Amino acid sequence: MTIDPEVPSASEVEAINAHASTLMKRGIRLLEATEPDAVSDALACFDQALELRRGLPIDAVPILRYGLAACWLNRADALVRLGDAAQIAEALRSFDEGIRLLHGLPLGADPRFPRRLAMAYQNRGLAVGAYGGPAGEAIAAFTKAIAILDHQEAALIADRQYLLAVVWMNLANARAADAAADPDALANNAARQAISLVADVEMQDEDWAEVGLKARHVLCQTIAARLPLTTADPETLPDAVHEATDTADEGLALVRRWERHGIDRFRPIAFDLFRFGARVYATFQPQFLHQFVLDNMDPGQSSAAYANSPEMRAAAQEALELAKRAGRR
Repeated sequence: MTIDPEVPSASEVEAINAHASTLMKRGIRLLEATEPDAVSDALACFDQALELRRGLPIDAVPILRYGLAACWLNRADALVRLGDAAQIAEALRSFDEGIRLLHGLPLGADPRFPRRLAMAYQNRGLAVGAYGGPAGEAIAAFTKAIAILDHQEAALIADRQYLLAVVWMNLANARAADAAADPDALANNAARQAISLVADVEMQDEDWAEVGLKARHVLCQTIAARLPLTTADPETLPDAVHEATDTADEGLALVRRWERHGIDRFRPIAFDLFRFGARVYATFQPQFLHQFVLDNMDPGQSSAAYANSPEMRAAAQEALELAKRAGRR
């Protein structure tokens, strides 16, 4: 029996893969760095790892196929960060190469396999959306990610529920941006799916809270499109009004809770929710506007820095002006 000199031995495969892993880890560290050339240097690491792993027996060893796919996907992430038109096109091609390789894996054999595939579709969708690609293309990618996470093969993924919530939230954003369809009901449904998935955890974990708040932000956008243009009879307010105030109130209560724990990362969303809620109350339920403003401007319910921030004070002043106009009608 002769040995094919082109086929690496088991020890050579192990050494090559270990070298590639070192390059991958170096590239990931560089992606987290702040130096001007860090992303370009990271891309060079991923490209070197890719060339090393191309020659490995990926058809015989699933984990080697997984490693090669990871090279393509990390390469795609770096290209997205570099971000000109040619690099985005190459990033999408790299996502597709990684996805193709992952589809060749026995997804039920290792929870890393379906997890990486779902995240590849999600990151491809985010790249399309971030650079103005077709909304339908991003929607298709997020939909595929959800289908993978919903499959039995993904049941053992430890953070499956959180990942599902994230993808549903991103799908809601993409559907809300889809001018080619009637997006409101679809975006509304996707946002509600995300909120339901984080509902039991968002008060204990700030990452889950971020998903819930972003989903509510999209939900408010979809509700706004269904609000009547003029004040309705208070006795027959449309469901959209109650939906709007409930969504804003829930989101702002969650922000206040996290502010009491010293977490201030949700303020940009809070400012939008506060302005939205104030407009809805002023237009349709002005009798409740004063209490809405008091609840959100009370530092005892959140934090002094939040309640006294220029953005909140400006939003409160805007709400009071709305109340005056409502009283003159």
